[in-house]
Amino acid sequence: MKPDLMEQLPRSQREAVESAGYRIMRWVAAREVLQSRVTKGRISEPLGNFLAHWLSLAPANEADSELWLSFDYALDPVELRLAGGSVTLAKSPLEQALLHLPALRPFWSQELRQQHFVALRTLVPQAWLLDSAQVPPGAVIQGLGTVSWERMPQMRGMEWEVHDSKGLVSADLPLGLAARDSILISRRPSNVVLNAGYARNDAGQVVLRTIEEAAP
Repeated sequence: MKPDLMEQLPRSQREAVESAGYRIMRWVAAREVLQSRVTKGRISEPLGNFLAHWLSLAPANEADSELWLSFDYALDPVELRLAGGSVTLAKSPLEQALLHLPALRPFWSQELRQQHFVALRTLVPQAWLLDSAQVPPGAVIQGLGTVSWERMPQMRGMEWEVHDSKGLVSADLPLGLAARDSILISRRPSNVVLNAGYARNDAGQVVLRTIEEAAP
């Protein structure tokens, strides 16, 4: 590991990188619990049916023998975001959207523990499952502050991409809503991409082993 690179990061960002490997593995385990509950019909309707549909579109959970993660690091404002990695959850917009889904907050809080859930929500880019279901009267789409998907084109100051469940990029928001197979993600510029490698120590804990700046 390059100590000078870690020292350049603010303390909160250093701690986020150091703990990310452990928290990602907790997320993987919690996600397996969610899959089991949905498969066995242990989540009440209408959420159970909603989740069954979207989980059926999720990519297979694959992981390399070595755990590594990549991060986008922006300087203005200072921001660290997970950009990818060797586990499916780290690179799947659909999984990111499930982590941020308001209806699943009680589940994630319990399975991940509140501290780790809050940290992951800060680190994992926000994403939204595009679904044509009406937003309840008086409510807004969490994280967007708009009352309907149709008002999305009126929002300024952010770059949006629509990905289908296979990762293909489209600019057609209405088509994504109708198909119920697409995810909305926001794009923010980054100044640096960091690659971090993790391994288990003698006590079985997931710890940071290497970190380097990706080649431009």
